[in-house]
Amino acid sequence: MSTSEDAQEAAFSEAWRRDGPRVAAYVRRHVGPDDVQDVVAETFAQAWRRWDVVPEPPIGWLIATARKVIGNSRRSARRRTALHDRLALLDRAARPGADAGMVATERVTALEALAALPDGQREALLLVAWDGLTPDAAAEVLGIRPGTFRVRAHRARAALDREPPADLRAASPSRPLTEGGL
Repeated sequence: MSTSEDAQEAAFSEAWRRDGPRVAAYVRRHVGPDDVQDVVAETFAQAWRRWDVVPEPPIGWLIATARKVIGNSRRSARRRTALHDRLALLDRAARPGADAGMVATERVTALEALAALPDGQREALLLVAWDGLTPDAAAEVLGIRPGTFRVRAHRARAALDREPPADLRAASPSRPLTEGGL
């Protein structure tokens, strides 16, 4: 193996170690738990095949690639199943005491508010808040201009700052998270 190939392999290995968990966290939000490893593996396989064109730092490119891999699968059904499972876990965790119940209720309300956002606005917030991307890197992941991304994120934050709609304050929201939400 040449020195250049050794350097590429070392850089790829470092990206796997450093960015693999962040890519997995992104993927976990979009597919069922059984599919996370497959999507991450395919993302890094594509990265390895194209390592000479992957930018530094690679995290934005990796997440954009993972997003495309997910788009080729049945992500909407898998996301609904994963979210339903997570909410059931929150419900069970909230049962021991009143404080846990309040925490679970607040989390469910926050998730419902997030789910009520249009897909583009929700994804903008999640890329920055949960994946730790800069606005410019998140814009690249979404394939939009940075200015467009900033407007989208601003509108999402403004929507979350406003009073939640009545259907989100009700006991049975009209748009539950298990139907087209997160």
